[in-house]
Amino acid sequence: MTDAPDGPDSLELDELMPWSVRPLRTGRSWVAGPDPAALRARWERLAAAEGAEQERLFRPSRSRTPHTAVAALPGRSGRSAAATGTGSEAAVSTGRFAREPGACPDPVRILHGPFDEQWLLPDHRLIDAARPELWRVSDERQLFAVEHGYVPQGIGPAPALSVTHLLPDGHSPAGRPGRIRPLYRRPGGTDPNLAPGLLAAVRARLDPEATPKAVLAWALAAAVPAPAGCRIPLPADPEVWAAGVELGEELVRLQLRGARGGERPRLPGGRRPYVR
Repeated sequence: MTDAPDGPDSLELDELMPWSVRPLRTGRSWVAGPDPAALRARWERLAAAEGAEQERLFRPSRSRTPHTAVAALPGRSGRSAAATGTGSEAAVSTGRFAREPGACPDPVRILHGPFDEQWLLPDHRLIDAARPELWRVSDERQLFAVEHGYVPQGIGPAPALSVTHLLPDGHSPAGRPGRIRPLYRRPGGTDPNLAPGLLAAVRARLDPEATPKAVLAWALAAAVPAPAGCRIPLPADPEVWAAGVELGEELVRLQLRGARGGERPRLPGGRRPYVR
């Protein structure tokens, strides 16, 4: 193993975490936003409209129209709290929206780009490409690595890789959507999305107790942007590995923003950011 970013043991992210998924493609901007109340209001207006007015509000695409019938997203096919806020429940509708809109699904948090959290209406009938495979493995143990588009030098800095516990939409500051790589292939934190033999090699050469999360932490700290996708140098020195993993774990804590029992980030002096 080598410390050089472009050396023989510098891996493309594809070689480190082979399974990747293209980002979500909503097809219409109104299904996501910073305010869940606004999303519910949009839903109610759309559901109450008819005919040409509903078509106009829906903003049809090749993949979705008010007359498209699709299966529910994984994890959304049971019963969902109705939009009234009373705590009552209503079955998730999968019929054609124009005929049977059903109750408004509870908006869910998503990650928009590397740093912006927004809300999304999790209705498969409204989203052109929701990537059900991501919804299937999203749970309280999953982490998603998001690769961001390459930004040439001189245009401005941008992260090569970020991590989130939320479903990410893959939006990139570079303008090119980045691929999404779940840390685990199955729910419950099983079947790590790592190249065969990689974890065993890391344990043999660098850290006998290395975990999939440690590999992700190293990748987050060491990722080097490149035109063909970010590359991950692998060190030969266990001390370099340990320092990189420690830095990556701190980055994970900051980027999860206090989720999973972590401490919420604070400004120097313990202050909290405030936006009017």
